[in-house]
Amino acid sequence: MKSHAPTRRLVAIAGLTALLALAVAAQTAAEKPFLGSWKGAISIMGQSLEIRLVFTLDEGKKLAGTFDSISQGAAGLKLTSIAVEGKKISFGLDPATVPGNATFKGTLDATGAKIAGDFGQAGYTGTFSVEKEKPQK
Repeated sequence: MKSHAPTRRLVAIAGLTALLALAVAAQTAAEKPFLGSWKGAISIMGQSLEIRLVFTLDEGKKLAGTFDSISQGAAGLKLTSIAVEGKKISFGLDPATVPGNATFKGTLDATGAKIAGDFGQAGYTGTFSVEKEKPQK
């Protein structure tokens, strides 16, 4: 009597591969509305700082990004701990380059053109709001 174990193993591997592909596709779909360049401001301690966020997909199709503090002349600072849950996004700035544990927690509006939420750094809290920039032609 022949064993069907190798066939079952191949079917199981194919099934797991399909599930993994679906999970990656679902993750990418959730992140898609955030992709692109966003410009706006952080409001903290009575001051407003002009900022830009740029979200892309890295080689592994995971959301990655950079932060520019236009008002302060800082550009290309790496975003860390990016997490998307529905229309909510959270991320930080790389503590190796930006001290004070800078964190952002925002929500994409119904139009998909604005992200607004809370910003915190070094024990201070404020808000941020950015709008999607139109691609340049």
